[in-house]
Order: sequence, then C-alpha cells, then structure tokens
Amino acid sequence: MQKFPNYRQPDSKDCGPTCLRIVAKYHGKNIPLQQLRTLSETVRDGSSMLGLSEFQ
Repeated sequence: MQKFPNYRQPDSKDCGPTCLRIVAKYHGKNIPLQQLRTLSETVRDGSSMLGLSEFQ
C-alpha cells in the first residue's frame, strides 16, 4: 500500500486545504496550497465544509 504524503499546515486556518493537498498528491496531482485555499474558499477563520465539499 502506498504511503500518504506528509505536509504540515503552515497556519491554523489551513487544515482543510492541507488535507486536500495530501489527497491530491496521493493521486499524483501537485496542487499549490494557495490554489487550494482559493478553490476551497478558505478565509481568515478557515474553510467551511461546503467550500471543501465543492472542491473538484
């Protein structure tokens, strides 16, 4: 079984985008954290479940 990549979240608000980054990397996609923040609509307080669930 392939191991999951390990990324540290740079800020407390980045848990959602960092999780997305780990899953994307596992599937062979290298997506910058800033792009994931934008796509998941991360704001100062973090990401909402809606923002994360609409990520494609």
